[in-house]
Amino acid sequence: MARPDWVRLSSVWAQSRPVLVYDHRGIGDSTSPPGLAPGADEFTMETLARDLAFLIGHLEWKEAAFLGFSMGGVVLQQMLVLPYHPTDPTPLPFRPTHVLLGSTRCEVLRDPQYGLQVAEPSDASKKPPTNAERYERIRKTIESTVDPSWMKTNGKFMDFMIQRVVSGSPRSLHTINRQKQALQLFDFADLLEKLPTEMQVLVFHGQADQIIPFECSQEILRRVPSARFVEIGPEPGKLPTLQFGHNFTLYFPVKIWGDLIAEFLQPAPDPDPPTTQLPTADPTIVSANSPSGP
Repeated sequence: MARPDWVRLSSVWAQSRPVLVYDHRGIGDSTSPPGLAPGADEFTMETLARDLAFLIGHLEWKEAAFLGFSMGGVVLQQMLVLPYHPTDPTPLPFRPTHVLLGSTRCEVLRDPQYGLQVAEPSDASKKPPTNAERYERIRKTIESTVDPSWMKTNGKFMDFMIQRVVSGSPRSLHTINRQKQALQLFDFADLLEKLPTEMQVLVFHGQADQIIPFECSQEILRRVPSARFVEIGPEPGKLPTLQFGHNFTLYFPVKIWGDLIAEFLQPAPDPDPPTTQLPTADPTIVSANSPSGP
């Protein structure tokens, strides 16, 4: 997913607070560092995490709430543990108040049954892919982000999504494959227990996810001291069911996801509130998006 893919949800969230959606380096509107040949820059989950920390620091935001989806969730967790880095500890110049981790993981995924199946970049001596070949690759990738039952009732909408990606800005296949490689090399799970307990962490994950298994969410819950799993129910701030696929944005009305965010960002009740309380500003949501999946 790239920035345009978040418009449907971010426009709802932005009605009550500032929202930033950004592209990782080398994808969408973001480029790799200038002056380097394509692929010459370091590309790891830690590099992407430091990109995010630098971006928020550059904006001079003192606190923010974060949403990390799929690969974006890996990047977000890597950023949160930068202060505890074993060789290069880096304090964050801002305070993460709330963290949402959706359809993501905290360890390298070894099971070949899962993950996006993305073709390797074409050899320079070969012709670029035809429109038909590009369409088929995009179709296969997007369809893997939903489950078969969703496909049965939403085939026309899936066709629309595929055509939108095909006709939109090209998404670098070379960068996507670099992301896949970087996702096989990160190692920060043992640091998650060091995260401050006052930081609120909410985890959500669909049981029909075909890209990252549901069990990965349970590992995050075991690792992160303050993490809790989303509740199920009809009330605002809860999800109707866990029967959804990897791309959670396609399941349930937008209002449900908007209410989930709004309820999660509500200040925790003070057990012994003072006589006079000053109002506090809503934290800013930063969507660490995932342009290529897990």
